[in-house]
Amino acid sequence: MLIKIQIIVGVLSMILLLITFELIRKKRLREEYAILWLFTGIAVLVFSLWPEFLLSQFFVRITGIFYLSAVVLIAFFFLLIIVFHFSVVISKLTGQNKDLAQRYSLLEMEFKELRRRCLPSDGTPL
Repeated sequence: MLIKIQIIVGVLSMILLLITFELIRKKRLREEYAILWLFTGIAVLVFSLWPEFLLSQFFVRITGIFYLSAVVLIAFFFLLIIVFHFSVVISKLTGQNKDLAQRYSLLEMEFKELRRRCLPSDGTPL
């Protein structure tokens, strides 16, 4: 039963890696964000194909949990880091978007004021 789960997790991690590379190639995913996905895919692939890997045994010894649970825990940890990173990026972009909207509104107000001053009500320039 364990070998079937290892194969399924290994295939899914390879699919994740292929999709990530394809999105990078098509420029739909920036490299700075893809690094976390690539690292997660590689880590899950290594842990699924080589369960005796030093790091997985390290987690088993420390936590005392079964191998499959350790792989799930490690994958969850990496995904949690990715979600946290994207939350920080989204927060930063939200602030930048707010600043840009405020600047746009001020520029639009100034433009309307300049147009009102420079053009009389009949529409001909001064």
